[in-house]
Amino acid sequence: MVQANRLISLATSVAEANDALVVCGDFNVEQDSNALDILAEARLYDLVTAHGFSGTRNAVYKKPGRFADYLLVSEKIKTGGFKAFYSPEVPDHCALILGVWSPLQIS
Repeated sequence: MVQANRLISLATSVAEANDALVVCGDFNVEQDSNALDILAEARLYDLVTAHGFSGTRNAVYKKPGRFADYLLVSEKIKTGGFKAFYSPEVPDHCALILGVWSPLQIS
């Protein structure tokens, strides 16, 4: 939980006010973790469990626990699709691919 709070602090310290925010990585927690609750309280929405994936580990990973990696977005992100790829199996994590739609900004 300490690390989840540090991650929020880091992410918000590099973001400008009203920025869209994407936070992703190998969190090494299961989907019922208190760490994910803390991130949700910070209004970062977990796309992995929201899309009903059965895990983010592929068949190379033999231990129990199928989740490790997460991709969280702020409400300002307009997703253009999200997918976990279970193959190719390199290494034991699934690749997480997010399409993001952003309005063209002309200065």
